[in-house]
Amino acid sequence: MKDSQWQELDFSDFEDEEQFEKKKNKVQKKRKWREIEAYKEQQRERKFMDVNDHYYSM
Repeated sequence: MKDSQWQELDFSDFEDEEQFEKKKNKVQKKRKWREIEAYKEQQRERKFMDVNDHYYSM
């Protein structure tokens, strides 16, 4: 194999890995965002239930 062909293959492999890493990071960020939103929703529900419990116990 010629040197020029070998370098071309190396660069294309690197670009594929880079795209995979970007996609992987994007998925991780989305997952983290969903976890944060779920936590916030749980906190809102707890606060709502606490307010209702306090209101009905009067």
